Amino acid sequence: MDISTLALISGGIAILQALAFCFAWTLNRSAPGLGRWTLTSLLCGSSLLLMLCRQRFDFPLLTQWLPTLLAWTGTALLYVGTAEFQGRRAVLKWPLLCCAPALVGYLWFGWVSPQTWLRPVFYSTPMVLFLGLTAREWFREQREGLRLTAYCSGGTAALYALSYICRAWLIASQEANPEPLEGGPVQVLVFVSTLLWLLCWTYTALLLLNQWHLLEKMQFYEAQLMAQKNLVHTERQLAIRERELLSERSLRQRDLLLRDLHDGIGGMTANLVLLVSMGRREEEASERHELMRHLEHLVVDCNREVRCLMDVLEKGPVDWCQFLQELRQHAEHLTAGHGFKLDWQVSGKLPTPPLSDAAARLSLLRCLKEAISNLARHAQARHATIRVRFFQDCFGITVRDDGIGLPHGQVADSGGRGLPNMRRRCEELCGRVAIHRSYGTTLRFIIPLPVSLHPIPKKSPFCDLAPA
Repeated sequence: MDISTLALISGGIAILQALAFCFAWTLNRSAPGLGRWTLTSLLCGSSLLLMLCRQRFDFPLLTQWLPTLLAWTGTALLYVGTAEFQGRRAVLKWPLLCCAPALVGYLWFGWVSPQTWLRPVFYSTPMVLFLGLTAREWFREQREGLRLTAYCSGGTAALYALSYICRAWLIASQEANPEPLEGGPVQVLVFVSTLLWLLCWTYTALLLLNQWHLLEKMQFYEAQLMAQKNLVHTERQLAIRERELLSERSLRQRDLLLRDLHDGIGGMTANLVLLVSMGRREEEASERHELMRHLEHLVVDCNREVRCLMDVLEKGPVDWCQFLQELRQHAEHLTAGHGFKLDWQVSGKLPTPPLSDAAARLSLLRCLKEAISNLARHAQARHATIRVRFFQDCFGITVRDDGIGLPHGQVADSGGRGLPNMRRRCEELCGRVAIHRSYGTTLRFIIPLPVSLHPIPKKSPFCDLAPA
């Protein structure tokens, strides 16, 4: 077999390899590096075909320099595609710097210098460099299922690079003709090694592609299994969290019940006991009659309180006038029963929307009634003032008396439930309560509008809720 036939067979196989890579890349766009390898096969096949055209016409730019650049570019893309297949980034800076002197030497000994036998040395330098980098990338493969085929590909690339080194050394040592289509054992070595490289690389590349798909499926199944395990673990954690939430809900319901009992029925029964005690000491019939009237009112309030606990969620929206009227009546009866005057003041424009949140309305009513009950039970005052002021985004209620006031330390730690419950209810309504002890006791409530209940309120500064 002559050298022309061998070159023609190599070129034909290169074109078939390019078609095979194009077909594989069309069906496997997601495979890493396959697009680079397809471009490599196209460039190398075109390089061989252009080199075969030297037998028909002599045009060095088209049949000599362009095939050389195509071969170098194709080999560089082979290295880039291999690194991409490995999941790494190709290093091209210093290889390209090394190729610059090789290009200068190749042009010098091909156009200017008569020592043309040195031209294969500079031609082989970029080929050996990129083939060596490709072999190194294949030898770094550590994934199970791909390692053996990757090592075969790396060995094939290393042998192909070694064939270029042998060809350049033989031509330079014998000062032989470097033309690849000239007869001789060196040229036969070039085309035989190229033919073997094309066959081996095509086979190993397709095998690598198949094994990569199998590896992807295994990783997908492992990810599914891990997701199922995580799902089971998450379900267990959710079950545990659900039990914790149920426990927290039970504790919260118990606390709410204790607060409602204390602020509602508890305050009324305490006032009942106080009025009964006053009635025992009272000798005049008219005063006893007045005390009995207040006792009757408190009993009615107790009955109303019980019914309020049962049907608060069944009521519709309550108008602000009705709400304030109920609060005023409760305050007037308590203060009158304990023998001091009440000054009731309402200023500002009442909100147009009614109190539609039943739970918030009950909590607000409990808070204010507790403040009034404390005023009646503990203040020992002669005069009390309740002032309600409405602003654009909030409303404030001030409960002031001229009694003995709270002892020092009572605000911070009273030992009872009244003040902590008031604070907690205000926080649930996103409001604040401030307590002052100068010349009696003053309680200031600031509640945002519209009134709504929030289990975890967002605390805002007291001074931001209403102007001074």
